[in-house]
Amino acid sequence: MENRTIFCDDNIDVLQGINAECVDLIYLDPPFNKNKRFIAPIGSSAEGAEFTDIFREEDVKDEWLVTIREDQTELYHYLNGI
Repeated sequence: MENRTIFCDDNIDVLQGINAECVDLIYLDPPFNKNKRFIAPIGSSAEGAEFTDIFREEDVKDEWLVTIREDQTELYHYLNGI
């Protein structure tokens, strides 16, 4: 794996395929935009919880970048450099 590799994929798939001793990891969890309604299954600890995951990129992109810039300055500078 090359230095400064960025993976844009499901984190489980990526993490299972790399050596844990060779990676500094930054994990971001932005809105997923699945365009559907999620309802917790009956009997689960979250039963009754629900949310709608419908966003347009332009609705969240600027806000998400501001959040990264304010809360994760090192990451923000790194992302701006690539």
